[in-house]
Amino acid sequence: MLETGNKRLTEQELSIRIYSDGFSFYTPHSQKDVKLRPNESLEKALEDAFKTNALLRPDYDEVNIYADYPSTRIPLDEFRSEEAQALYRLTFGQDSLQGMNMHYEMLPALEVIEVFALDATIEETILQHYPHASIHSYFGQLMNKMWAKDKRYRGKERRLYAHCNGRQLFVFSYNKGKLQFANSFEATSVDNQLYYLLYVWKQLGFDQKNDTCILLSKDKILETELKKYIINIVCA
Repeated sequence: MLETGNKRLTEQELSIRIYSDGFSFYTPHSQKDVKLRPNESLEKALEDAFKTNALLRPDYDEVNIYADYPSTRIPLDEFRSEEAQALYRLTFGQDSLQGMNMHYEMLPALEVIEVFALDATIEETILQHYPHASIHSYFGQLMNKMWAKDKRYRGKERRLYAHCNGRQLFVFSYNKGKLQFANSFEATSVDNQLYYLLYVWKQLGFDQKNDTCILLSKDKILETELKKYIINIVCA
């Protein structure tokens, strides 16, 4: 890589995605996924990665942390920061923030505020190494990214987006450039994932022949089962 003095000519960016049973970290050219072993703590696995993996070096220009934890969203004009914590607990249960730090971020294109949480110990561990890191909701950023791509299909077809991480299914869609629907469902089995996907598809009035379901996670079994009911399926 070309350098001029101590300044790199290309920006160096690291992304760290945290979920309940593992994490991943990646740069524009490399990626590493870590799944927890039985009885292994997320904190220990992350600390070990910092000690042993060369990708987690200290000199990145930009570091982004993506929390793959349940999130909810509030319309911009209805958001009150002092009410966010109570709303999160109301949505996910009174114990949902135990050991967690709550965050929120504005998604202007979607006209919502994304409210989410991140394990407090994990957040502290990462910030010790990267004090300048920015914290985001994984699902919020996913909706932002797909919103930009969805523009080209407006007026041509409707598209339902689905992401499954093995523990929960996140489903969302847009209508005329606006966020129409976004919700997550606890779904560890393919049967449950299929049920929730088809339920949302029907409730939103999607057409089986003309509209499209976009699977944002590589799940061949779910894709095969879904093809029995929906003609147009794209794996992104």
